[in-house]
Amino acid sequence: MSSARAATPGAAAAADGYIDFYGHASAAGGWLFCGWSRERWPEALRAGAVVAHFERGRVIAETLAAWHDRPDLGRSGHGVLVFVRAAERPLGEFLGLEVTSQAAATTLRIQAVRPLVHLREGDLVARARPVLLRSVGTDRPRLAGLLSRRPFTGADTLGDLSAPVQFEVDETILSPPDGLLLLGWCADPAGAVASIRIRRGGATSDPIAERWLRTRRPDVFEALAGKLGLADDRCGFVAYAPGCVGEIGPLYAEIELKNGEVGYKRLPLPARTGTGAMRRVLGAVELAPDEIASAFDRVLGPALGPINAARLARPRPCREVAFGTPPAQPDCSVIVPLYGRMDFLLYQLALFSEDPGFARHELIYVLDDPPRRRELLDLAHSAHRRFGVPFRVLLLEENLGFAPANNVGLAAARGAFTCYLNSDVMPEAPGWLDRMLDTLRADPGLGMAGALLLFEDGTVQHQGLTFERLPQLAAWPFPMHPGKGRLHRAPAMPVQDVEAVTGACMALRTDLARELGGFDESFAIGDFEDSDLCLRIRAKGLRIAVDHRARLYHLERQSQVTPDRMWRFNVTLLNAWTHTRRWFADATEGGSR
Repeated sequence: MSSARAATPGAAAAADGYIDFYGHASAAGGWLFCGWSRERWPEALRAGAVVAHFERGRVIAETLAAWHDRPDLGRSGHGVLVFVRAAERPLGEFLGLEVTSQAAATTLRIQAVRPLVHLREGDLVARARPVLLRSVGTDRPRLAGLLSRRPFTGADTLGDLSAPVQFEVDETILSPPDGLLLLGWCADPAGAVASIRIRRGGATSDPIAERWLRTRRPDVFEALAGKLGLADDRCGFVAYAPGCVGEIGPLYAEIELKNGEVGYKRLPLPARTGTGAMRRVLGAVELAPDEIASAFDRVLGPALGPINAARLARPRPCREVAFGTPPAQPDCSVIVPLYGRMDFLLYQLALFSEDPGFARHELIYVLDDPPRRRELLDLAHSAHRRFGVPFRVLLLEENLGFAPANNVGLAAARGAFTCYLNSDVMPEAPGWLDRMLDTLRADPGLGMAGALLLFEDGTVQHQGLTFERLPQLAAWPFPMHPGKGRLHRAPAMPVQDVEAVTGACMALRTDLARELGGFDESFAIGDFEDSDLCLRIRAKGLRIAVDHRARLYHLERQSQVTPDRMWRFNVTLLNAWTHTRRWFADATEGGSR
């Protein structure tokens, strides 16, 4: 549906027919128009060939038509009953229909008579049924089935259908503003279902079969395989129904069989939101390599993006606790998000205390794990007494994720430069940060400096990132670490340009970081924010480099301990999908074919 104002059909040409009465049949799920046309149009029209124009917009959707004789017209026209499947929306006065036939190379403009009769559903169906009885056409049986439907009254009626269909929804999740994710299972042993739509208030979804992912449900399979004839345990589903949640009324599914019968299933209202909702959905999905691109294009990407955005749109209360007195005008603000292990703070402060140059910088820890607040503050008091390094702790009220936590730190930063540092990164020797800042000062064309990161055995963990398309993961480009696991060999030039650097340790000018808005928060929880920031810097014509003189050890993801690997793996895929669509559109298009 378009919100653009539609011109009255026929305003620049004579009318090719008129609509006498119309209305919305909610049980049928669409608009019904009765009138006449100078010409009969072909039975099979291309999608979008029939447009219903209203005062404040238009409707382009699936259309059915049945024809009948109009003795009052003689040979000058044919009576027609037109159904356009669409939810009822406040579009104002009906203006007319526009019918375009490519085969006949004609466009018919069927205008609304004045005064036009707009009927309520009961009167509309009662007046249309006698017309349909004397109509002909291949769409007539489907129209008859639609007009015979009883509206949803609140009762589940799947048991009344002639075919054995079971459809159960365990949970629904709102995808703002009006989309819905559904998790459940379905059994249709006879293959009798033609479509499933979700409805609430005046809103109706398109059939959800195109936005449907199969999931494993061994519990259902074990209990009902023999009774329902299930072939395998992938009888579960995660489905996405955009634009189906109206403001009022019960939420229900409309299951239509191929013979035109309709059954209804009442659905639970959405309750889970935010990270919990994302975890629930992504933890239920296990995708084969050839399913990944389509699953994220059709279901997971469009549905979970708005959920994450709504989660982060809420206010972010934050309390600051200061330990010691930082420099009045720090050279650099070092921002360290904390999640999972709090004890890394102790080790970092011990090493920072041995670096005389670190006194010129400020240190900001951001707690992104609220249940560990007491543990962190106890450690912070102890560490400050023992090592004397001044620092601030920003205490978030909820877990926001890597990008938002760093952005909270950026908002509090006072240094001319900003260094993003993971809590599990430890300097090999003093002076590492000053070397990175000197590199940035010496080269105005350099937008970001990264560090050489090592494993505990001295082999390379990071010396810059490159992008490699992984065929097992939809051929999407993933950031890779050239030379990872190998012994480091000092390059001829200590500062080397690279495609990107890791967010585990990266430095840039604070004004540039703020100009770019910090890390992009559309990446959920964590992953790909760092390479996205590097690509945005490069898009401004600036370069990215690694300073091999800045050597630190990276314990690599030991700051995050998550036992639910499927959820974490699918979060990475969600962020890979976002990253690929933004920077490597050709890879997304290729993977979706």
